[in-house]
Amino acid sequence: MELTARMRAILSVLLTTDGYVPAERIASALDVSARTITREMHGLEMALMPYGITLLRRTGAGFMLTGDKADLTRLRTQISKTNVRGELTPDQRRSILVTRLLMADEPLKLFALARILDVTDSTVSHDLDRLQPFLAEQGITLVRRPGLGVFVEGAERDIRSALVRIIHDHVDEVDLLALVADDGAEGAASAADRALLGLVNGAQIRTIDDIVAEETHGRDIPDTARVGLVVHLALAVRRMQQHDAIVMDAGTLGELRRTEEFAAARMIAAQLGAAFALSVPEAEIGYITMHLLGARGTALPAGAGRVDNFRLVQIAQSIMRLASEKSGAPLIRSRTLLSGLVNHLAPALHRLKLHMDIRNPLLAQMEAEHPELMELARYSTRMMEEEVGTPLPADELAYIAIHIGAALTEAGGDRPVVRVLVACPTGLGTSRLLASRIRRAYERIRVVGELSSLALTAQEITCRAVDFVVSTVPLPPLPVPVVVASAFLTASDRARIDTVLAACVPRSAIETQEKPRFSEAMAEIHCLSGAIYELLTGFRLRVDVRVQTLPQLADAAAQLLVSESAADVAAALLRREEIAPTWVAPQMILLHTEASVLCTPQIGVLRLAQPLPYGADTVHTALVMLAPTETAAAKQLLGVISAQIAERPSFTDILAHGDADEMRRTLEYIFEEHFRERLEELL
Repeated sequence: MELTARMRAILSVLLTTDGYVPAERIASALDVSARTITREMHGLEMALMPYGITLLRRTGAGFMLTGDKADLTRLRTQISKTNVRGELTPDQRRSILVTRLLMADEPLKLFALARILDVTDSTVSHDLDRLQPFLAEQGITLVRRPGLGVFVEGAERDIRSALVRIIHDHVDEVDLLALVADDGAEGAASAADRALLGLVNGAQIRTIDDIVAEETHGRDIPDTARVGLVVHLALAVRRMQQHDAIVMDAGTLGELRRTEEFAAARMIAAQLGAAFALSVPEAEIGYITMHLLGARGTALPAGAGRVDNFRLVQIAQSIMRLASEKSGAPLIRSRTLLSGLVNHLAPALHRLKLHMDIRNPLLAQMEAEHPELMELARYSTRMMEEEVGTPLPADELAYIAIHIGAALTEAGGDRPVVRVLVACPTGLGTSRLLASRIRRAYERIRVVGELSSLALTAQEITCRAVDFVVSTVPLPPLPVPVVVASAFLTASDRARIDTVLAACVPRSAIETQEKPRFSEAMAEIHCLSGAIYELLTGFRLRVDVRVQTLPQLADAAAQLLVSESAADVAAALLRREEIAPTWVAPQMILLHTEASVLCTPQIGVLRLAQPLPYGADTVHTALVMLAPTETAAAKQLLGVISAQIAERPSFTDILAHGDADEMRRTLEYIFEEHFRERLEELL
């Protein structure tokens, strides 16, 4: 018995829902009566027999499919392939209908829409009723005028935002990535997906991706953010071709002009103009700038929603503290969670402050399978909400929940012998969740890194000595086995990993460094904590320092930090400068030395009243670090401070412009981070 269109529609609901599904819910999804659904079930039961799948019925609960996972997968594939236009589900039909309305530049007749969708006029009218609340949420008005037709009214920015949301809500993330990568997504996708992908023509979107890749090289934009930016730009090109340009107020545009990203956006706009014969107005350049900022999390200038690194750390630590209190787990001590949250918060806060779309492809799965993590994220993000002045959308909460979930599953210290790399296009938090679950489930596995699926190469495999790869999306052929798994490591995922693991012959294992004896560890901890205390209590800041030469600056630096032997310390600082200049950042030098006359390590900052000539440049700020001879702990800490100048741009900004309290708080965070790291290594 062949599967009818209605049977396939019923199966689409059953295959995407866990457990029993009431007849009423299926009926609502298909816009028919529950009695109609019940009548279809006998025929459906017979039609499923060749697939090896059984239809279960339970009074009061509804219907459920059961069978071998491979058979269910085969059925799911068959359903998607045969879902042609005349057999669209109501949800798919409405998604196509709303995109037609949003892209139209004139009113559309009801009968014309009915003909496109192969349904009756009354069905279209009913669909419009269902779409009206969605459009209203986006700030868009649905207008129906007898004799004229149906059209929408709204700001261009809201229309584009709605189009992007529809694409992301109805087109699989893998299809979007494949479309950008030219992997034949347009042919493989379902009819509904192809209709939506048609909004962003494949050849056009790949041209745009090439432009984005060229102009954002080295900016470390995640795959998903890059694809989102490309989709936004593709829609922008379509809208500009229809003469629907975006509008931006002068104040916001002025703030965006002051960012580094505006220059990149201007280059992208120029390339788009040349590729598609467009004249791109400055408001569109501002629009591109916003998406670059949201993708990367670059700091905005003062007055444009700037969030410095210290504030990010504060918000991240608040999330960790509240999550620890609520869950009872020691999350506050998780270095991985802190790093993950800080990296995520920068772009997230920018997007929220700029009222940009935030979409999480794992939202539905998180809400269905991990409601407790969603609730924990909702409870823990109070400071984040205060920062943006509005409740967080569910998509954003799901990202925070993923990070918290990863930290919760990272308990236990295994020493695996098989080296595995995790690849995922949906962001670091997602890959970390999968990696954490793998670590928890397998003592033999060591996860050696988490990479973007688009960045994974054979060279990377070789450099990391990887035995096999676990990825959330299919990958091109690699020199090692690839296991495709969900972010949540289901039973079927584990079965596939078990198969590969059983046949795996590990490469030469990296030996674990033995921990020192307890007494030795305590001695180092004692020295380290003492040095931290001395550096924090001895920190000094002096502003408006008036010097005209480098020797004078060295004298001022020595006098700032030492009361005796200042001349000897100044001479040591100059000798170090003679070996090699210590220019570490724009308008900043690092004066440092070790000397036997010093009893304790010292750190301080000098701000000059007038710029001091230094080679071909000038100096405005001097960071001064002094260490006694043969004090390993102090040298270690001062090395950590030096590294922060390169690793944390906000630290340089604080040194150049912050007050003493702000500097001391930042140093406290840096030292605490290092201290916890050493504790984990030593004990």
